[in-house]
Amino acid sequence: MSDPTDNLGDDVVDGSEVRPIGRPEDGKVMQTAFAYEDAKKMAESDDGEVRLSLAKQTNIRPELLYFLADDKVPAVRQAIASNVSTPIQADYVLAKDKDAKVREELADKIANLAPELDPKTQRKAHEYVIKTLKVLIKDQESKVRTILSGALKDLDTIPVALVRQLAMDENEAVSSPILQYSPILTDDDLLKLIWDGVRGGRLKAISRRANIGEKITDAIVETDDHDAIASLLDNQSAQIREETLDRLVEQAPGVEIWHKPLVKRPKLSALSLKRLAGFVTETLLEGLLDRPGLDADVSTAIGLEVRKRVAAEDVLDEKDINDVDDQAIQDEVRKLNKSGKLTEELITTRLHCGDREFAIHALALKADLPAKIARRMVLSRAAKTVVALVWKAGFSMELASLVQLRLAGIPPQQSIKADEDGNIPIPDKELDWQITLYLDDSELP
Repeated sequence: MSDPTDNLGDDVVDGSEVRPIGRPEDGKVMQTAFAYEDAKKMAESDDGEVRLSLAKQTNIRPELLYFLADDKVPAVRQAIASNVSTPIQADYVLAKDKDAKVREELADKIANLAPELDPKTQRKAHEYVIKTLKVLIKDQESKVRTILSGALKDLDTIPVALVRQLAMDENEAVSSPILQYSPILTDDDLLKLIWDGVRGGRLKAISRRANIGEKITDAIVETDDHDAIASLLDNQSAQIREETLDRLVEQAPGVEIWHKPLVKRPKLSALSLKRLAGFVTETLLEGLLDRPGLDADVSTAIGLEVRKRVAAEDVLDEKDINDVDDQAIQDEVRKLNKSGKLTEELITTRLHCGDREFAIHALALKADLPAKIARRMVLSRAAKTVVALVWKAGFSMELASLVQLRLAGIPPQQSIKADEDGNIPIPDKELDWQITLYLDDSELP
């Protein structure tokens, strides 16, 4: 075995050899001549397992690790590639290794160590790492490039040319983390990528970037990529012009994946809010009504839309009630009420027994509403509307919770929960307004 130190070159930092990142100081490595000679014999052994055990050690001289970087057994080279004590000159050699597993191990190590490098105080080490990265970023194995991308996405000490190369990678698993997070990419970089035809998952990654400005958001909208635009709308930190939002609302009736993120956008014009009310689902319509600081004119327009839809759907699930002796139920409810037995406990029991029509008539009577209005409110499956009906009937939030789940069929995750005191968490004025929305003009006070 020739002297391995001949291969290390004469690169120095402050008068000492270039050390591996994170390698122990000399005082902690094997120092005696016997120990060095023993390790040297292991490195020259014909037994691959012996060399492999040595390659995994972190407390031996770096020149021995450098020597093993050219071992004929791939497992040995893999161990050298993952060893934090391996000199960075050897890492550069391993970056060109013919075995993909070796390069993957090296990429993983370099990715974990790169954030520790300060280009000012570890100039030579930083230069070697960058040289190694330049090789690995061009690796034909996408897994190698993906490992690097995930580790480098947040760093601002990597040369912009390398970051741009990763950003332009056609493999979305490689480019997307960089496109979404890298602080090095400028608006000009992003605009060029968009104009050059970046689409699909890569464009969605740009759409999810924090605090992107109006130039970028306008460019994304111009692509007409529906999925990317949906991600953009869902990105609450993205700055989107009001005119751009108005234009998207105009196009939105036929693009369902935009509806929910549009409703959630913090700044929408009155015109856009009114337009959205005309085509979003009832659940999203309720979300529009819940927006803080809603203009009275807009609120009224949305309320009228609610009533218009209810009127259009005034079939009231007659299939479910055709076979029911409606008059008999009304008579039973009136009789129970007159005798003081139409209580919350009784309605709860009947609901648990599946007697939906009894519950609807009981709530209607107690709320002093026509049964068709109570049924209309239940069939809306809007949590706030259903709670308002129970409130109007003078019952508790406990019953309101049961009515939401068992009578209206509202999923638990969409239902309104009691406040910390067990009460209805909605102001009386708003509950009363909910009732008004479901009354015909002739029934308004």
